[in-house]
Amino acid sequence: MNMSTQASTKVTQNLNHFIGEQFVATTNKLDRSINAKELLDAQFPLATGSHQDVTSYVVYYTHLLAFLKDGTQCGLQNPCQFVALTGHKSEPSSVVLKNNDTHVEICFDRQGEMGSHDLANIEDIQIEMPIKNLPTPYKQWISLLHSSCKPTEGRCKVFTAKDGSDYAMHQR
Repeated sequence: MNMSTQASTKVTQNLNHFIGEQFVATTNKLDRSINAKELLDAQFPLATGSHQDVTSYVVYYTHLLAFLKDGTQCGLQNPCQFVALTGHKSEPSSVVLKNNDTHVEICFDRQGEMGSHDLANIEDIQIEMPIKNLPTPYKQWISLLHSSCKPTEGRCKVFTAKDGSDYAMHQR
């Protein structure tokens, strides 16, 4: 195993450990929302500020911009982590971020159960998680904000890549 593979494996293990610690025992919706944004801050930090202070996200050319409640705006510290979206660039329905081999989808709905109470109208944050102990790689999407949501498996999610092409993620 080379050094970059070891580093990638370590980052993925740290992400999975963080998720397990933060979300397994959390039952309160507000706590789940705060913890989910802490995950975004830890794994997809903004150049300045926190995801907790974001009022909206827009796509400007191929970059994700976050508008903060103090009136400033910034991008991701690592702009390459933004990979795709659904909806219109000026008002996306969702944005997809990628850290190593793990995707996170931030879903927006200003009239949704969670989105109507969130500063940035975030309805859900879903993470693509590997299922271990199987002979072939297999991933499922897990909701971080809706405890009643069951993981989605065995289908393809299609987004628009930041360059305008299709961005499909297949679960196996």
